[in-house]
Amino acid sequence: MKILKHTAVLLAAVMCIAAAGCNKTPAPNNAEFDRSGLYGMCYLLEERDYDGEYDMAAEVEIMKNLGVKSVRQWMHFTNLMTDKETLKEDECEKMHELLRLCSEAGMVNIGMNHHNFNGGTSSTGKPKRVILPGSDYVKWLDDYYTSWHTLASEFPEVKYWEIDNEVNNGDFMKNAEGQDVYDQQQMADIATDMFYYATRAIHDANPSAKSIMGGLTEPAGLGKGTTGSFLQKLYDNIASGEFGYFYGKETSESASADADDYFEVACWHPYVWGKFNADYFVEVNNEYYQIILDNEGKHKEVIFSEVGFNDVKSDEASATLYLEEMFEAIEERMPYVTMVHYYKLFDVGLQNSWEGEGTYSRFGLFYDPDHTRVYPLQDGSANAPNGGPKSKAYKFQELAGGSGSLDLLMKSAA
Repeated sequence: MKILKHTAVLLAAVMCIAAAGCNKTPAPNNAEFDRSGLYGMCYLLEERDYDGEYDMAAEVEIMKNLGVKSVRQWMHFTNLMTDKETLKEDECEKMHELLRLCSEAGMVNIGMNHHNFNGGTSSTGKPKRVILPGSDYVKWLDDYYTSWHTLASEFPEVKYWEIDNEVNNGDFMKNAEGQDVYDQQQMADIATDMFYYATRAIHDANPSAKSIMGGLTEPAGLGKGTTGSFLQKLYDNIASGEFGYFYGKETSESASADADDYFEVACWHPYVWGKFNADYFVEVNNEYYQIILDNEGKHKEVIFSEVGFNDVKSDEASATLYLEEMFEAIEERMPYVTMVHYYKLFDVGLQNSWEGEGTYSRFGLFYDPDHTRVYPLQDGSANAPNGGPKSKAYKFQELAGGSGSLDLLMKSAA
C-alpha cells in the first residue's frame, strides 16, 4: 500500500511538472549545464591600456588569483578592424596575447562587440529597418555578416560570441542617422535580424563557437523594465516566418524558426539598485527563464554577461554583502545560469558614468591603479586610488575558490 501510495505521489509530481501549473516557481530547477565558468569577470582592454603603464600579465594574474573562470572581453569591430574585412594588426596582436594569457590561466574567453561600421555615423546606432532589395538596411546586414565573419575567423580561440549589447536599450538601439530611439518592437525586429546574420557568420567562420544573445537590460533595475516582454518579442519574430534568412539572396521559404539559429545562449544583465533581495532576484530571473522554456520547450544556457554593485549606489560593505548573496542565489537556486560576469575589475574614474556628468561609477572590485584620477568620497573628501583590492575582491576570491595575492598593482599615489 505504501509503495502504491508513493508511486501515485511520484506520478502526480511528474504530471504537475509536465503541466507546469502546480507550482508558481517560474522555472524548473532541473537544468543541467557545465557551470565551471560561473565566476566570471568583465574585462575592458580599451579602458585598461593607458599611458604606457598597463601591465597585462599582472592584471590577468589578478583575475586568476581571484578565481575567475570566464572573461567577457570587449572586442569591437571598430577597435580591431578598419573596415568589415581589414584587421588592425597591432590591436589584434594585443588581443591575441590577452586571450592567450586568459586561456592559459584557465579562463573561457567570451567576445562581445557593440561598435559597428555604419558609414561614418554612430557606431552603436542601427539603420532603419527597410527590407527591400538594395536598401541601406539590407546592405548594412550584409556588411554586418562580413564583419562578424572576419572577427570570428581571426579569433578562433574565442568560444562564445555575444552579439551586441543591451539591444532593448535606447543607448544601443538608436537610428544611426537621426539618433532618435527606436521603440521596443523596432528594436526587437532589428535585434532578431542581427542575431541571425551574426550567428550564421560565427558558425561559418568557426562551427564550434556559440552565439550569445546581446545581453538585455533594465536601467531602472531588475524587474522594472522590458527584459521579459522583449524576450517574447524575439520569440514571436522567430516563429513568424518573416525572419531568419538572407534578405535579397534567399526567400522566406528558407526562414528558420529554430531559436538556436539566432542565439544558442540567452543573456541579460540583472542589475539590482538598492538593497539586494535574494528571493526577489530568483523569482524575477526565473520568470524570464520561463519565457525561454515556454517558447523552446527545452532548457537553454543563460549567461549574465554583466552585473555588479556600485559603491556609489550604496557603500562598500553593503556591495560586498550583495555580491555574496547574489552568487549564492545563482549557484544554489538558478542552475540554468552558467556564467556570471562581474562588472568589473577596476574603477575607471569618470568612464561609464551612468549617474550624470561628473559622477564616478565605482563598480570595480579594485580601486583604480591610475593615480592621475582622484575620486570624491561620499563625505565630500578626496581619495587617490592605489590599485588595491576592496572588500568585494576578497569576497569574490573566497566564493570563487581563488588564491594568491590581490595586491599586485598596489602602489603609493604619486
